[in-house]
Amino acid sequence: MPRPALPTARTGWLRAIAVLLACGATAAATAGPRADDLAVARRDYLDETRSLAPAAHAAAARYLTELAPRADALSPEEFLLAVFRIAAFADNGHDTENDHGGVWWPGARLPVRMIWFPDGWVVARADREYADLLGARVLRIDGHAPEDVFQRLREYWGGPDNSRRWNLEFIVEFAGLLHAAGIAQAPDRLTLELQLADGQPARRTLRFRPLAEVPAGQMVSRVWSPTPWPDEEDKGWRAFQPPVTPLYLGEGERSFRVASIPELRALYVAMRTHLDRPDERVEDFCRRVDAAVAAQHPRHLIVDLRFDTGGNIDLTRAWQRSLVARVPGRVYVLVSRHTFSAGIVAAAAFKHDARERARIVGEPVGDRLRFWSEGSDACLPDSRYCLHRTTGLWDLVRGCRGESGCYGDPYDAQVAGLDPDVPAPLSADAWLAGRDLAMEAVTRELTASDGKH
Repeated sequence: MPRPALPTARTGWLRAIAVLLACGATAAATAGPRADDLAVARRDYLDETRSLAPAAHAAAARYLTELAPRADALSPEEFLLAVFRIAAFADNGHDTENDHGGVWWPGARLPVRMIWFPDGWVVARADREYADLLGARVLRIDGHAPEDVFQRLREYWGGPDNSRRWNLEFIVEFAGLLHAAGIAQAPDRLTLELQLADGQPARRTLRFRPLAEVPAGQMVSRVWSPTPWPDEEDKGWRAFQPPVTPLYLGEGERSFRVASIPELRALYVAMRTHLDRPDERVEDFCRRVDAAVAAQHPRHLIVDLRFDTGGNIDLTRAWQRSLVARVPGRVYVLVSRHTFSAGIVAAAAFKHDARERARIVGEPVGDRLRFWSEGSDACLPDSRYCLHRTTGLWDLVRGCRGESGCYGDPYDAQVAGLDPDVPAPLSADAWLAGRDLAMEAVTRELTASDGKH
């Protein structure tokens, strides 16, 4: 699966992974090409990205100094993890490895795809051989409980833990990386202890499959949705099918959705990105929403940003103001740990514009409300990994006027916070049962409030 791009708040969810830094001039002169990469990383990334606090910068520099003499002896998997670790020193979700293709990446991955819930893994998709594992909970991997695995992988990603967890899933599913991290017993297989969907225990050893045999990766909402991926059926893969598919998981292939909910006098609007795709443009989506508002005159607006992983907020900010002004009732903003970057800015903007009419529903968003984004890439000459250095500061609570690098203030999206007014987490139990706790909560509130009028 190609690594998803991780976004900047303005330019997109360009997801990926880490950073490499450098060692001293003497070591660089005696070591090989990876030490040269580290020297470039130190100069062009470590000393240029704005997200590194002084203590973090010093810690990253020490790590590079220790890494350089042994860098050329590392396996490809170990070197890739070293890249991840360096970026994580920034503790900023937008500081990533953001290569443009042509770099080394593991050539195999697991014959299953999992969702890493806060309470553990669940098998969401599987090939024909392991179809009986769909909906199973993974209790241990090579003897390690999910929380143990997470604690040992935390150092390879920056940001709050709720977003680290799902961003680190690729280390588990790509061949050799969990072994290189000292967790798995072998590079070519993992042994899973599971509780099957019917409650029965199981133990399976899964061998990694060549990438040509597994479906290409998709955006995160498609992992959750039972909608088939383009080449899943051809390759014998299946997705877990819940008893009922809730609204938020329908049309998993779409970036934007609009649906009327007449019994609630509401319009449901889902945004999963702020970027144009070949068959879906943000401008066309906004026009669809505008047409629905003009035709249906909804009293309430439900904006689902739970899979909005980012993009270009310039494409939607002015439209958000006008949309909120045309809907007189409540504005429900649904958020989750997958709400990231421009998705977070959009959530803050809806709350800012709707003021006392806004209700945040869900779970904490996938980043802090003060973060660095934007910037450019520093590409390493030998490995060709590119490190995304961030230079634009956002502070969605206090603003950043007068601070060097202040970027977000002109978007006028400052809020007191985005903690949910109505907690409704994306839990394993709810996903397996086909329930949407957020929409259930919204329905209860609107039914109660509209019944009084």
